[in-house]
Amino acid sequence: MKKVLILLILLGIQFQNSAQSSLKNKNWWVIPSTLVGLGIVASSDQFKQNQVSFHDNNLQNFHTNADDFLQYTPILINVGLSLASSDKKNRQDKLARFAIGTVLYVGITQGLKRTLEIKRPDGGEHSFPSGHTTTAFFGAHLLAKEVKDSQPWLAVLGYGLATTTGALRVANNAHWVSDVLVGAGIGIASAELGTMIWDKYKSKFHNKHAFQLNPIVGNQLYAVQLTWDLN
Repeated sequence: MKKVLILLILLGIQFQNSAQSSLKNKNWWVIPSTLVGLGIVASSDQFKQNQVSFHDNNLQNFHTNADDFLQYTPILINVGLSLASSDKKNRQDKLARFAIGTVLYVGITQGLKRTLEIKRPDGGEHSFPSGHTTTAFFGAHLLAKEVKDSQPWLAVLGYGLATTTGALRVANNAHWVSDVLVGAGIGIASAELGTMIWDKYKSKFHNKHAFQLNPIVGNQLYAVQLTWDLN
């Protein structure tokens, strides 16, 4: 078990370094594409059988609910920073990117779950991809894009929380490794696309419409309220 934990930590650190490097160039698609590709490879029957054997031999009695809460922590940190910002326009931009990205990743994740209907390792339904992991990496990558220069340690923290969330989903026997890898890729891609979409079209909103975005955070739930004045 100690060897597994050490391996997960080392993989998490390597991913954090690679992800932060991708924020500095235009090749943002490399990491999410790589994660999805690895997820496809890990979806083979042999790989899944190896995962089942490993879990039965090492983690059969392991269970925690921490992943249900950890998935939201990068998002909550980012929302908190947005609300604390004194720059109203900057705060609006952050929340808009968050809202657009959320629509993208929720739509993709839930669409795949209900279309593919892959069974979970524990026999449950809607395994692929991992919604917890998608949520965690979406929040972590969006956070990293906001603080990579001013507070890089927060970016590392966000990716660490997301990596832990994915690892716990596998340890809890709730997801295949492939579910987690693809979920991470979708989350990162959605954060990038949400940012690009808003940055490209925000001038139309700023110049022609008055609107306000407000986050709504509850127990294992978050949403965004949009108020748009068309007058």
